[in-house]
Amino acid sequence: MEINHLDLEKLKYSLFLKRRFLPIFLTVFLGTFNDNLLRSGLVVMIAYAASHDVTLPMRPEILVTICSALLGLPLLFFSCIAGPVADKYEKSRLAVYTKIAEVGIMIGAYIGFTTENIYLLMAMLFVSGTHSTFCGPIKFSILPEQLSKDELVAANGFMAGGTYLAMLTGLITGGFLIETSHTIIGLTALGIACAGLVASLLIPNSHVRHENTHVSLNIWRGTVSIISHGIADKKMMHTIFALSWFMLVGSIYMTQFSNYAQGKVGGNNEVYILFLTVFSIGTAIGSLMCDTLLKGQISAHMTPYAAAGIALFTYLMVATTPTPTHEGFIGAHEFLMSAQHWPVLLSMMMVAVSGGIYIVPLYAMLQSGCAAHIRSQVVAASGLSDAIFMTLGAFFSAVILSFGFDILDVFTVVALLTVGVVFYARKVFA
Repeated sequence: MEINHLDLEKLKYSLFLKRRFLPIFLTVFLGTFNDNLLRSGLVVMIAYAASHDVTLPMRPEILVTICSALLGLPLLFFSCIAGPVADKYEKSRLAVYTKIAEVGIMIGAYIGFTTENIYLLMAMLFVSGTHSTFCGPIKFSILPEQLSKDELVAANGFMAGGTYLAMLTGLITGGFLIETSHTIIGLTALGIACAGLVASLLIPNSHVRHENTHVSLNIWRGTVSIISHGIADKKMMHTIFALSWFMLVGSIYMTQFSNYAQGKVGGNNEVYILFLTVFSIGTAIGSLMCDTLLKGQISAHMTPYAAAGIALFTYLMVATTPTPTHEGFIGAHEFLMSAQHWPVLLSMMMVAVSGGIYIVPLYAMLQSGCAAHIRSQVVAASGLSDAIFMTLGAFFSAVILSFGFDILDVFTVVALLTVGVVFYARKVFA
């Protein structure tokens, strides 16, 4: 039994030595890094515009809110086109075309950063979100074409873990570089885009295309079409909804960490970055654990337990959050030096680990459980569902906070609702 376990671990990590996987992973990782580099750099430029003599067209808090919407809106508008396109044409070539587009986007971003043109940067942010919308169906539907079924769970674990680490490093790098030089951040984004293009050129041709797939430029009709594919199979529909729930939970955490750090812990921006780091690393750890826990099998039997972990550790994070006794804001070092803060970090980490265990098998089920000729459209339907759920999460948080409740109340409601997801997952994935 021990030999089998070691063989499984070797098989999992040997994916990074195979051309069938490594170029795809690098293409996705570098693209996600660049999206978040651009977003972080722009948001920090806006937030600290006054101290850097940058002229803004309107209040910074309004601009930051618009920036958040600019990355999410393309998912709502263009998923209906991205899915059919990825089914109709060969995906490795599509990956190359999207990377060429990314190079063009980052040239625009470079000009925007060097000239401090907020309008141009916001336009590039929207185009970057559109680029990511078209990349989503490609990156998830190409894996079953390049890999065997027993490699899918491990591959999705690496992809999910890598995505969260790319988000984290992109956010931190963007925030750091924008404070040093606007020229350097633009050149970095352009260099990363070129590296991603090189990686995409190494993706093997899968020779899989479904030329009869109809691509409609009518957004309404196209959206109805991908939704119909997503709900045609009940198991796929439940998988999509279950995935979107964690997207909602994760978006609430990532969005509200700054409020939590400042308002409830009494921490400065360093503590906020610490929370982002812990959550991202925890999700990556949980994602990597999945293949070992499931022994390579595509199964959702761990999903209810992972959902229970999200609910339990969210509640424990709320329960162990201490009332600040210090004056002003403390940094990451002071935060870590206080023993009363460690239960908070441990609970936060375990929420993320549970989340990684929760999502990876569901992604593998989404890829392997639908017909090949509509796989990208089902993935696009999942992306559309994610965007809707994350929008609902933002609206839900805003409503609770507007009624005078605080961020701990938001987290508590999330924990209670996730208990309902436990019973839902037990019923639909039994």
